[in-house]
Amino acid sequence: MKKNANRLKIYVIIIVVIIALGIIFSGSKIGPHTKYDCDVKNFRLSTDIEISSEGEDICKVSGNIFRVVEDPLTMKDEDGSRLAYAGDDYHLISQDSHVIIVDSTVTAEMVGRFDLFGNTYDIYNSDGEKIAKASFNWFDTSGEMHDMDGNLIAEYNSFVLFKDFDVRISEECPIDHTTVLMIFCSYYSDKAYDNS
Repeated sequence: MKKNANRLKIYVIIIVVIIALGIIFSGSKIGPHTKYDCDVKNFRLSTDIEISSEGEDICKVSGNIFRVVEDPLTMKDEDGSRLAYAGDDYHLISQDSHVIIVDSTVTAEMVGRFDLFGNTYDIYNSDGEKIAKASFNWFDTSGEMHDMDGNLIAEYNSFVLFKDFDVRISEECPIDHTTVLMIFCSYYSDKAYDNS
């Protein structure tokens, strides 16, 4: 009986430490920015994210339930018009990548890189030039995107054990907001697939 009580105390301490680390590492370091709240819908067969900013619904990002290996994402505005697409159909640079298409134009490709303690992606433009790097912590609660000069241009934050996340995009970010949002939604989709 006493042994079970000690185990319970240890489990509680571990959970409290994980939550505290999540809070500590989720603090924002970015300057003037636009914040987007990404509400991940539960109990769906594919990715389904509603994005708002300052309380106003902006768009919805949805996956394709008929694709088993890869979950291509489509962003639609509130009227249902397609704004952007992310998928690995094109493979411009690498087999392990997502191409981001905004208004029928390739705006970026994110290529997954090996990272022992989290997830890392190199971001390329349509000419194959590396324009940014995105890295995410092991707990999937914090991520940062830096340009090639090391400037923080966007952040990803989530709370431990929750699916919802927010994205903060710097006013100095040279990449359009739709592309950045699709990069972070693609990361979320990868993470959700890996955890399933």
